Amino acid sequence: MNVAGVVKDCLLIAFSWSVIKDTVTPVNLLGYGLAFLGVGFYNHSKLQTLKLKEVQKKTQAADEESGKLLEERDGDGVGKKGDSQA
Repeated sequence: MNVAGVVKDCLLIAFSWSVIKDTVTPVNLLGYGLAFLGVGFYNHSKLQTLKLKEVQKKTQAADEESGKLLEERDGDGVGKKGDSQA
């Protein structure tokens, strides 16, 4: 929710600067730019975290599936050995 508030503030300031002709100093512009970069960095890191979690879930599911297949194969091989010896 805080990120949306920062974006709203930036849009409000841009509106007041362009329409109302409010004065904006270079220090103000630096602060607005820094806040906007912070929002961009936050969104980027959040997306990277979500992608990493998704990849981890996929690899975990694949590992579980391959483990089940190995268990089935090992179980079938043991059963066949026992049948041939009997």
